[in-house]
Amino acid sequence: MNKHQYKDLTIEVLDEPTYKFGSADNNCVYSKTYFGDNAEQYPTSKHGIKIYRDDQIIESCILIGSGGATGVHQNSSLVDNDRLVICCCDTVISLTLPDLELKWKTQVDQATCFQIFKQQDDYIIHGELQVTKLDKDGNKKWEFGGADIFVSIDNEEEFKIESDGILLTDFAKTKYKIDFDGKLLWDTYKQTEKTTGNSTLPKAGRTWLQKLFGN
Repeated sequence: MNKHQYKDLTIEVLDEPTYKFGSADNNCVYSKTYFGDNAEQYPTSKHGIKIYRDDQIIESCILIGSGGATGVHQNSSLVDNDRLVICCCDTVISLTLPDLELKWKTQVDQATCFQIFKQQDDYIIHGELQVTKLDKDGNKKWEFGGADIFVSIDNEEEFKIESDGILLTDFAKTKYKIDFDGKLLWDTYKQTEKTTGNSTLPKAGRTWLQKLFGN
């Protein structure tokens, strides 16, 4: 579960793995439902959102995504003024507060969006296959892809925002440093300057993620 404060409201974001759209057996009845691309036919992750005032629910919605599975954790959502911006599978979704109306949704990664961070007026998303910057309206400003997926299985930090850019480590332990315009400053793969990548080739770590998420 993840909690945010917005004015006098508490926003609760929780994972709903057993939720089934249209079922009468769900633990919670959400007032709104939003789907990612193909999620009505192939749902993967379901994230519930509840808005509380004085311990009473005043609004709620559920997000249903398709693609690589996501969980709910500290950096999977953020509050930006009067919006909640959240990762759900391969998509980032922006909802207005406190009424939880859909502002925009953008498919950001071909697999999974792990984390989202505010960077000035934009959002930086740590995805499985690439790092992406979105503007406040959900438009892509740039994408960066490495030689492998940006995932670690030995607790090494694979994504870190620093004062002058973003430090990345992929599954094969290649390290990259990119600036906030998505341009590669250096890497340990070729140790040479490059421009922003856009790799969509098959990744060596995909087999491990399939075992982990069952996708």
